[in-house]
Parts: sequence; structure tokens; C-alpha cells
Amino acid sequence: MNNLKRLFFTVSILAIFNISVFAKSGFEFILNIPLQMGIGIMPKYLKDNAGANGEVSFDGGITAQFGYMTQMSSRLGISLLAEFGYSHDTIAASLNASSLNSGIEMYANRVAFSYSFDSLQIGLLPKFNIGNFAIGIGGGIKIPMKGKLITKVLNQEQSNELGRGDIANIISPAILGYIKASLDYSIFFKNNFAFNIGLYLGYDIAKDKSLDINGKKIYYGILDIGVELGLKYGASID
Repeated sequence: MNNLKRLFFTVSILAIFNISVFAKSGFEFILNIPLQMGIGIMPKYLKDNAGANGEVSFDGGITAQFGYMTQMSSRLGISLLAEFGYSHDTIAASLNASSLNSGIEMYANRVAFSYSFDSLQIGLLPKFNIGNFAIGIGGGIKIPMKGKLITKVLNQEQSNELGRGDIANIISPAILGYIKASLDYSIFFKNNFAFNIGLYLGYDIAKDKSLDINGKKIYYGILDIGVELGLKYGASID
């Protein structure tokens, strides 16, 4: 037991010494502009009964990540970051006109529609820093403040603005949950200041309020693939 205590004490002293020598721990702030391609993921019920297919959309936003970075060794650090921002996201799809029972099938085989949301984004994104690379895995929620429904049949397009009440009638609860993974690289041009270039993969999910099939919950999804360009304040551990 005494030997174990001495070993633990020795390891602790060495760890403290290493951190004191290498540490560049401190506040970290990143301002990002994400540019993404979103792919609508339709529920199986709509695929089977309405021939629904997810479509591609292009979205963006602006986010701020801030928190604290702790350096663990000469080239390894961990950042605990909160993420806040504005996000524009679109659920886009097409389906068989005959599934709508509206007579549209007399003129067209398919109907395209998209729900776009302008949302407040709130989440957490811990990152593992290896030199000037950072790998992040996190998630949170997006709260739509307003939106738009666009329906397109042949060359005819109809657009309807959506408020919070309208959104609450479409998805319930009136939020989108999201998860994301990111890979960033920081190019430092001054002490503690850098350009950030990154790639990320995300998934948004929302529960459909209008569809309740035998008590089964129906969900829409958006698979996001994008790039992030930004500015970073924080120490380099390269």
C-alpha cells in the first residue's frame, strides 16, 4: 500500500510538473461560418406509402464556440466548449402526387416540398486538440423562431411563411435536436489568434406532429455535410 501511495505521489508530481512546463491552458473562443449541404431523411412510413425521397438543400449560419482549453502534454489538449448561434436548416423531399388525394396527380407525378427553419442554436462541443488539429463531438438543440414552407408542382411554386405557432403544429416539440462531429485546423497568424478551417458531419432530427401512425412516433432527419471557416482566439499547442 505504501509503495502504491509513493507511486501515485510520484506520478502526480510529474503530471503537475509537465502541465506547468507545457500548459497553455486558458479561455478559447471561435467564431464560425458554417456552409453545408443537407440531405432530407424521410420516415419509413412516407417512403413506403407516399414514395417519399429526401432531397438536397444548401444552408448556413453563424456560430460562436467558447469555453476553456486545458493542455495535457506538449501536443495534447482538451477543450470544453459551449456553442451558440444562428442556423438555417431545410428539410427537403418529394413524394407521389397521388398520395395527397388532392387531384394534383392529374397534372404531375411528383410534388416537391421543403420546410426551412431559422433557428437559435444551443449546444456543447468538447474537442480533443492534437497540435493545431481539433476533433469535436457534441450536440444540442435548435429552436426555430420562424420558417417557410415551399411547395412545388411542375413549374408552379407556392411559399408560405411560418411563425412559432405554425412550426409547433408541424413538429412537436417545436425544436430540432442535433449531433455533430467536426475536424478543425488552426492557422496561427499572431499569438493566440488563428484562422480556422474545418469539416463537419451533423444530423438534425424532428418529430412530426401531423403523423401519428398507430401511436408510433414519426421523425424527419437532415444529414448535414459541410465546411466551417472562422477566427479563433486561444493558445496554440503545436
